[in-house]
Amino acid sequence: MKSTTEIRNIIAPILLEKDLFLVDVTASTDNVIEVYIDSMRGVSVKECMTVNRALEAQLDRESTDFSLTVYSAGIGFPFKVPQQYEKNVGKSVVVKLSDGQKIEGTLLAHSASGITIAHEEKGPAAKKRERITVEKEIPFTDIKEVRDVVTINKK
Repeated sequence: MKSTTEIRNIIAPILLEKDLFLVDVTASTDNVIEVYIDSMRGVSVKECMTVNRALEAQLDRESTDFSLTVYSAGIGFPFKVPQQYEKNVGKSVVVKLSDGQKIEGTLLAHSASGITIAHEEKGPAAKKRERITVEKEIPFTDIKEVRDVVTINKK
């Protein structure tokens, strides 16, 4: 079976042609291949099917039987590549820190070293009920996971 590196190399031109990007690839010892893709505009089921067919055509089912599934790394999928951070600037995210703490806020920016979010904190001791918005820079070394958050506006 192909390694994840080989699969990444095979799928790269397929995704580039379709304005998609690769988020993750897993290949288990029992030949189950899972590919997670995304784009700046989102990914349709049809696009997943098209990528699945194009990738499968590049793999040799004659020599090794395998299971292949292409998924959209959509809502709630952990961020793994810079494009996911870029796509979600200005949107709500939940950041799980290495120490177990969770911070929910708006992703303001990202860089090679970390992210900046705006989140609410309790105000000064004299005004315990007051909430203030604070910008916080978080290095990737302190981050365990970042996911997007869906909010439903009730009218």
